[in-house]
Amino acid sequence: FCVDVSGSMTAPFGEGTRYDAAMAAINGFLDYRDGDAFGLSFFGNNVLHWVPLTSDTSAFRCAPPFMDPKRGTIPPWFGGTSIGKALKACRDVLMTREEGDRMIILISDGYSSDLSGGQDAEIADLMRESGISVYGVHVADGGIPGEVVNIASISGGEVFEAGDPTALDTVFKRIDEMQVTELEKVAGEQLDAFRPWCWVGLGVLGLFALFGLFLRATPW
Repeated sequence: FCVDVSGSMTAPFGEGTRYDAAMAAINGFLDYRDGDAFGLSFFGNNVLHWVPLTSDTSAFRCAPPFMDPKRGTIPPWFGGTSIGKALKACRDVLMTREEGDRMIILISDGYSSDLSGGQDAEIADLMRESGISVYGVHVADGGIPGEVVNIASISGGEVFEAGDPTALDTVFKRIDEMQVTELEKVAGEQLDAFRPWCWVGLGVLGLFALFGLFLRATPW
């Protein structure tokens, strides 16, 4: 997940802000895809990899307050929007994994100047060659930047416009349908085998009762 934390993400969106809705949708998406590995990166003019690729998603649940742009805790150099830099940084993280499907879900509400001048095509080719599909989720009323559309289309992904939190949840369900989870068992499961031991225990208990009631020495 590549999440924009620029100042514009504090704009009202449903009952909260754009950032609130984005993080809530991400947590819902994690529930759909139990067993997958996820990473979480925040970006403005710089990029911070908050959660490394992991199947333990507990850190995602705790992340929203720490990078919430409305709290004023984000460093000032995160104020802008550099989508190109963020996508490249997330690509570098994904390439550390040799196997598995690679996907970036970009959540942003604005235009990025580092995608102009043909840089969007360069990044799109890089993603395609790396086997990474980019899905864009635009959480704003304005039109989706054409550069983001190009990157998603060329890389094999898609861009969605979410005008309200309900639509945002629908978008994530749609992405889940497009990227079907495939689980492969790579280790044996430990199973309890109580039945044989239950029969042994019952047999010992029966013998104890037999000796206790009938086959015992008379004390008098």
